[in-house]
Amino acid sequence: MRKLLLVTILTLLPFFGEAQTWRYVRHEVSLGVGVSNFLGDLGGARGIGTHYFKDLKARSTRPSLMGSYKFMLSPAFSVKASVIWGYLHGDDAITKNVIRNNRNLSFRSMLGEFSAICEFYPWGERVSPRYKVGGIYGNATFTVMPYMYLGVGLSLFNPKASINGNWVALQPLGTEGQGIGYNPDPYKRYTMVFPAGIGGKYMIDKKWSLSFDLSFRYTLSDYIDDVSGSYYHPDLIEAAYGTDAADLSNRAIVQDGNVGVITYPNGLTEYKQRGNPNDKDAYMFAIFSVNYRFTKGATYIPKF
Repeated sequence: MRKLLLVTILTLLPFFGEAQTWRYVRHEVSLGVGVSNFLGDLGGARGIGTHYFKDLKARSTRPSLMGSYKFMLSPAFSVKASVIWGYLHGDDAITKNVIRNNRNLSFRSMLGEFSAICEFYPWGERVSPRYKVGGIYGNATFTVMPYMYLGVGLSLFNPKASINGNWVALQPLGTEGQGIGYNPDPYKRYTMVFPAGIGGKYMIDKKWSLSFDLSFRYTLSDYIDDVSGSYYHPDLIEAAYGTDAADLSNRAIVQDGNVGVITYPNGLTEYKQRGNPNDKDAYMFAIFSVNYRFTKGATYIPKF
């Protein structure tokens, strides 16, 4: 009986130590590099009305940088404050959709995102790479620890387009008639954002780890690319904001009945669709991160 008890204690000791040590290594900082991709009105895939991943265009991929601080609530749950800087890009010239291609609009924008995220590790987040610890819902073991997350945040953006060799901010130009007459005021250059993602984490040692995650960001704005509603009369835009504003509002290759503004003989004016206000803009990140965990005061059980 004593031998059995001793064997049981020695067997469970490493796992008990691992289970308790997480309380001493709750703090982690990360730096990451990756890419972003815009999903909105401009550019996109071949089809009309496609959404999210179906509208992904690889040529719109741009670089991004990430920094974060994480606090471990338990082996399964952590909260994280994240800052991401990057670029977003969309261009009708690179899509094979005929209608979008003829519209011929484009933009680029710097992006700053600040978000609060909750991470969930289904099988727990290990403290040390030396053990394969059983999961919180079973005895599964993993070399790479999978995780998923949800969050909320704020994104800052400033869409610009090129004209006469210069990149011009589009929001002050009212390209859809904003601020003219009884039209709505210019849109805000910030929006709420809701991150959702999955990833995997690999422990190098007690302090250092590597991770990779793929995330989708849903926003409450449809103006990250400066395109949402309908064309507006170019003469009125020019009178309010200047020639560049009028030119940037309608750059269609072929001016026909499907583009711009039509004035009928009875004097009624029809403003054709420029974007789709029913679908909010979104973007994606794929980020590779190096993580450092603070271990001051931690005590580790020796390997048996």
